[in-house]
Amino acid sequence: MTGHPEAERVDPIAGDVHAVRRDGHERCGAGKIKAALERRGVTASGRRVGNIMRERGMRARTRADGPNRTGRGPTRPGSRTSSAASSTAASRAPAWPAT
Repeated sequence: MTGHPEAERVDPIAGDVHAVRRDGHERCGAGKIKAALERRGVTASGRRVGNIMRERGMRARTRADGPNRTGRGPTRPGSRTSSAASSTAASRAPAWPAT
């Protein structure tokens, strides 16, 4: 179907999606871009915005993409998912009286 006329069709809101993403310092995902487009008066579904982003190689920046991040999760000791939290959780468990 590569010769099909709709195969090369460019979505008319693709430029708007790119402009909103650029204005948001490339941090916005499809949901935030959709909301920003609605504020501008452009109606589009989240799926459509997501498809445009995927086709053009756009992806939302995550916290792990920032500087000094390894992408391995929380770095603070004592946070819920850190390894230090799981080792201290057993020591804080209530001691039930053995009857």
